[in-house]
Amino acid sequence: MTDGGAIVRRLLMFVDATGYGRSVGRRQEAIQNGLVKVLDEAAARTGLRRAEWARQPAGDGELSVLPPDEPEDRVVESFPQELAAALRRHNRDLRDEAKLRLRLAVHYGPARPAVNGHTGAGPVTVSRLCDSEPLRAALARSGADLAVVFSRQIFNDTILQEHTDLEPGRLRKVRVLVKEFDEEAWIWIPGHDSSAFPAADPALEAGRPARGDGFHRGVTIDARSIAPE
Repeated sequence: MTDGGAIVRRLLMFVDATGYGRSVGRRQEAIQNGLVKVLDEAAARTGLRRAEWARQPAGDGELSVLPPDEPEDRVVESFPQELAAALRRHNRDLRDEAKLRLRLAVHYGPARPAVNGHTGAGPVTVSRLCDSEPLRAALARSGADLAVVFSRQIFNDTILQEHTDLEPGRLRKVRVLVKEFDEEAWIWIPGHDSSAFPAADPALEAGRPARGDGFHRGVTIDARSIAPE
């Protein structure tokens, strides 16, 4: 036996705010306050018990391991929609440079409580997806306040099986390739269609270096698997 809690399979979410590192201290404080506010508001409006989530704050982001009885359909569909609405309300009277914009990743996988958070493949996967270049590019090019990425497990087990009202064809399939991590994922921007997503580069698809299109760090978009509108 090793130290630490039991390995469990749970819904996991990772959320991260844009522009935190280049912001001054006062702005960073505003980002942190706004982040907690919109997450709390979205969870409350969705009927999720956020006070019972195992949360690992990271300043401009948060890893959350959810209890086993949180409704998966609400987590996958309703929570992102309410989070987008909360961001619209939060940003309504703010200048563009002061607006809070978020990336959200949703995954289902193994996690184990540890002395300083959670370990296991689940937290690694959801954090890689949230930090992926396709998701960053989709948020930047869409002009939206929120971009969401779902792991293969969530897409196959929840969305494809019609446990939500999300239409698979309205999501953009991408490939996330970072070091040893190589996974398919699906991006959704609530309130936007796939025309808001970045176009694929055949050179990236073939594994060759990017041609200055903003994608880097070994992360690619797979043009062959983009779902049609």
